[in-house]
Amino acid sequence: MSFSPDSGVNVIYGQNGQGKTNLLESVYLLTGAKSYRARRDAELIKSGEAFSILESRFMLKGREQQIRLIVSSKGRTAQRNRGNERRASELAGFLCCVLFSPEHLMLIKGSPEQRRRFMDLALCQLSPRYLDQLKKYMRLLRQKNGLLKDYYRVEGARELLNIYDGQIVEAAAEISVARKDFCEKLLMFAKQDYRVISGEGEELDFYYRSSIWHDGEILHASGMEKAFAMRGADISAGNTAAGPHRDDIEITLDGKDARAYASQGQQRSVVLAFKLAEAALMEQVLGEKPLLLLDDVLSELDARRREYLLKQIAKGQSIITGCDPSFISRQMPASLYEMKGGRLYTQ
Repeated sequence: MSFSPDSGVNVIYGQNGQGKTNLLESVYLLTGAKSYRARRDAELIKSGEAFSILESRFMLKGREQQIRLIVSSKGRTAQRNRGNERRASELAGFLCCVLFSPEHLMLIKGSPEQRRRFMDLALCQLSPRYLDQLKKYMRLLRQKNGLLKDYYRVEGARELLNIYDGQIVEAAAEISVARKDFCEKLLMFAKQDYRVISGEGEELDFYYRSSIWHDGEILHASGMEKAFAMRGADISAGNTAAGPHRDDIEITLDGKDARAYASQGQQRSVVLAFKLAEAALMEQVLGEKPLLLLDDVLSELDARRREYLLKQIAKGQSIITGCDPSFISRQMPASLYEMKGGRLYTQ
């Protein structure tokens, strides 16, 4: 399928199951980040096929750029401007997107895993090194947890754990510093957006909560101390209880825990502020407005929040999916496409 979006607002509409979200996922993969839906690359390949290919041409800083992404059983590789094939993660910072889907509306009251995923998807676009460290950490964590499960049956298990912990803490420190810095910068933008969106006067605040470190501690030393202190409990449980895989974002409104006290409207205002702040931060760091991808989310917002979001969307390029395009076309100029059976039809 071929798609040539306009430089402004692009609306793709159609009934459920026609392929709208698949198209957005394809665009998102061109950032080099992991899929926001599939857990494994194999799920991105059509049944019965050996690989998938995505190709894109776009303008970046006044010059035409090209990306060719290949997804196979060995993972994802990419070519930039017909250069050498390399890891897809090295596309980070080349084509950047901010995704907003209905699942994000559960970001506040959802599980810590959802908030970690929010940070990781953004940071993987901003930094190839972050993605490398995250992959390294998760690989070492799986190996360590495998050892913990068989601890008393493995010769030299204590020494092996010391080696794993040294490498894990090093990767964990880099991940945690990047997440903490991301949250601090995101907050500056999100506070302002939340005040306008909510109109209720309360103050939004949030910070990155590490399960290992606190402000002012020496990261590697304190991480090793924590690992040694928890080793007995980890061996008994057969898994690692602390680290970036257990961390969270603490979110408050006027000092109260947003997960416990925020109304549904307040939650949606916070999430909207988060996503708009993510776009603003990407533009500040990379010097280009990111492409906005909205996957059937406008119908989930009330009129006031939808109007504010559309006003921000109009400042750049976006691709929006939904079942009914009328709520957009009435408020702003937009290019309309109908999706039927995996094919796009221009309106």
